[in-house]
Amino acid sequence: MSIRSALVSTSLRPNKTLYRLFRPSPGLIRFFVHPQTWFWGKLLSPFGVRSENTHYENVPGVTFIPKKNVRPNTIIVFLHGGGYCIGSSRTTHRIGLANLSKTTSCVCHSIDYRLAPKHPYPAALNDVMQAWKAIIADNPDSQIILSGDSAGGGLSLALMMRLRDEGLRLPDAAVLFSPWTDLTCSSQTYKTLAKADPMIFHGIPNDCAGHYVPDSADRKDPYISPMFGDFTGLPRTLILVGDREILLDDSRKVGEKAKTAGVDIEVDIWPGMFHDWWLFGAFVPESKQCLRKVSEWI
Repeated sequence: MSIRSALVSTSLRPNKTLYRLFRPSPGLIRFFVHPQTWFWGKLLSPFGVRSENTHYENVPGVTFIPKKNVRPNTIIVFLHGGGYCIGSSRTTHRIGLANLSKTTSCVCHSIDYRLAPKHPYPAALNDVMQAWKAIIADNPDSQIILSGDSAGGGLSLALMMRLRDEGLRLPDAAVLFSPWTDLTCSSQTYKTLAKADPMIFHGIPNDCAGHYVPDSADRKDPYISPMFGDFTGLPRTLILVGDREILLDDSRKVGEKAKTAGVDIEVDIWPGMFHDWWLFGAFVPESKQCLRKVSEWI
């Protein structure tokens, strides 16, 4: 871990304590986090990428476009994280998505699906399904990479399973950053890495799952927790995860199940890294290294 990464990691730890003390609602978190991240996103996004607010059918999103050396016939469709309760392409993920687009030289379509608790499951899955159909209709001859982080990583897997089950076009490949794949929150690393993880403790994903999953639904439903699903027929996949995050087992178990099902999958575990380190741009040197790996893999 670089010195800057260690400093960022240390600076994140008080947020865990604040959450334990106040247990803020998703609406309150969005009220404080979204304006701040919008400002810093505007200020610190990399040069060489422009963004356009757009809609994919009726689903809002943002398209990030490199100004030079655009990779031909390859696009990224991105699903942002935030526990299904917070986050957007314009705020929490703006810097990361601009860097992803610039580093990979790909046009990136980021989908802003509806958020819980106002819009619980299956709202997010229905939104990304609708947006996916619109994007593939507009790009019939392109290689399409589906990507997502955290909850968006799990949602990417759920989307691929639903596309396969309904006989629709799958992405040509998938890149998942620290995916949240088990909303029962029952894996061992939720406990064994609780102190090591500077960002998340067990209560945060458990609360988010409670907001997202209705009482009438089963948290083990593969469209909710894809870890419990069938991976047969899914495209080649790259998972990038840190070894200091409680979601580590969510990635390792998916990797094991997918490989058993015959999927061409790589689980790349980064020593010393915390959840979603790639979003921090220039603050974390490993962010650039991570995105270079993605670019080479694509």
